[in-house]
Amino acid sequence: MRLRVVTAGVLAGAVLAAGVTVATENGAENAESGDRSAVAAAPPRTPDSRASQGRTPEALSSPDQRRRTAEAVTGAVTAAVPGTTTGLAVYDRDEDSVVVGSEADRPFRTASVVKLLIAIDVLSRHDWRTPDAATARDVTTMLAASDDTAATALWSRHGDVAVVDRAAALLRLSDTTPPDDPEQWELTRMSPTDIVRTYAYVEAHMPRPARALVLDALDNFAATASDGFDQRFGLPAAFGERTWAVKQGWMPVSGEVVLNTTGVVGSGSRYLVALLAEFPAGTDFGTARAALTSGADRLAAALVTR
Repeated sequence: MRLRVVTAGVLAGAVLAAGVTVATENGAENAESGDRSAVAAAPPRTPDSRASQGRTPEALSSPDQRRRTAEAVTGAVTAAVPGTTTGLAVYDRDEDSVVVGSEADRPFRTASVVKLLIAIDVLSRHDWRTPDAATARDVTTMLAASDDTAATALWSRHGDVAVVDRAAALLRLSDTTPPDDPEQWELTRMSPTDIVRTYAYVEAHMPRPARALVLDALDNFAATASDGFDQRFGLPAAFGERTWAVKQGWMPVSGEVVLNTTGVVGSGSRYLVALLAEFPAGTDFGTARAALTSGADRLAAALVTR
């Protein structure tokens, strides 16, 4: 993620209570054939769905325990760096619902997480077929190495802010808006809920071979991003070999530090997670990475069953 200072307005949002169901819609069959209007928020049980049908962890067995899990995760981050604003959504593919949430409907600045939407829009405009070699290379590099040059090229080539508008409409995202400045794609805003909806679409509803291109890049993310930033914070550090796909984000903005960890984790790729944070001015990235990882550690302790 480019390390440059930009300005952004005040964000507002609402708290998502843990256990709110993400509605499933019919449309996977049409999506497989390339119908751009077909989208379901929750992945169905299909051969391509990698959910595990494992037992529900004790930490998620009641609404009160789910609330306490959310508090433990976000509390670990804010205990490490007081004054941090955090958002969390954990979608359980076995239960077809968001089972843990905190500020899950609040729009956060995405930093490089918006590259998921750029990839989806680009592949949609190629009718979900494998694009030309140069475009495929840009998509892969943009996702796996979080390469900003590739992202900017795709963003500019496909209409800048229109990329976010089209992707949000396709996925029916309710808390996603493009940046005011069309040159600053990193200031796109998404809620944690919208991010897990995005992963749900990629995992189970994006037609082949577009899905394979995206998942291969996310599954094989580079330990060090193109700009030299260590991408192994948060979910990869906490879940280890149970990490299946990751898109991270980082940037300084308006005196704050944005750090986001998102992805697919757990046995059988059961959980889709978005843990987002805006750290107060003066926080260095090393401290922010450690704080976000501490929150992810609490989540891994709650979700991982053996």
